Amino acid sequence: MLVLLVLNQTGLLDLTGGGLGLGQLTSRLPFFVALILAITVHEFSHGLVATLFGDDLPRRVGRLTLNPLKHLDPIGTLMILIGPIGWGRPMPINPAAMRNPNLGWALSSLAGPVSNILAASVMVVLITYIPGILDRSIVPYVNAFVSINVLLAVFNLLPVPPLDGFGFVFGLSPRPIKIALLPLQRYGPIILLAMIFLGQPVLNAYLRGGSNIVNNFLSVLANGA
Repeated sequence: MLVLLVLNQTGLLDLTGGGLGLGQLTSRLPFFVALILAITVHEFSHGLVATLFGDDLPRRVGRLTLNPLKHLDPIGTLMILIGPIGWGRPMPINPAAMRNPNLGWALSSLAGPVSNILAASVMVVLITYIPGILDRSIVPYVNAFVSINVLLAVFNLLPVPPLDGFGFVFGLSPRPIKIALLPLQRYGPIILLAMIFLGQPVLNAYLRGGSNIVNNFLSVLANGA
C-alpha cells in the first residue's frame, strides 16, 4: 500500500522537501499511530475476504492477523518516517485458490478501502452516541484516525495498479479486457509515481472530492440526518 499521497495531504510530508525533524515527528505522533492502525485494518481485510473465498495463503503466511507488526514493511515504514514515500506490506492472495476467482479477487481488493471507511464510521458512531467515551487527550488521535482512514480508502480506490481500485476492476472484467489490462500491471507502479509527482493538482482534486463524499456520509452518521 503506497501512502505517500495520504501523508502529503495530512501535512506529514512535503513532496518538495525531505522528511520531518524529530520535533515534528513527535507532534505528528497521532497521525503515525493512526496510519499504522489504518494499514493494519486495510491489509487484514484483504486477507479476510480472500480467506472467505477459500484462499488459505494469507493464513499460511501468518498475515491473517490484526498484529500491526505483520503488516508493516520495514523499509516502507522507515521511509514513512524520513520521507517522502512509504508503504505497507501487500497482502499475498491467490485468486486461483478461490471458489470464484474473479469475484474473490475483486471483493478482496475492495475490502481494503471499504474496511477503512467502516473503521472511520465506527469511530464516528462511538464518539457521537456514547457520552463521555472521548477523553480530551485522545482527540488528536481520533481525528487523525478518521482522516487517515478516509484518505487511504479514497486513494486506494484509484484504478491504477498496484492499488485496490485496479484489482477490483480487473477482477470483474471479462477475459478480453483482462488481457488488455495486463500490461498495466507491469507498468502500473511507474504510471502511479508519475501521477503522484507530475499530476499533483489532478490527484489532489480527486482526493478532495472523494474525501468530501465520504466525510458527508460520516456527517450523516454523526448528525442522524
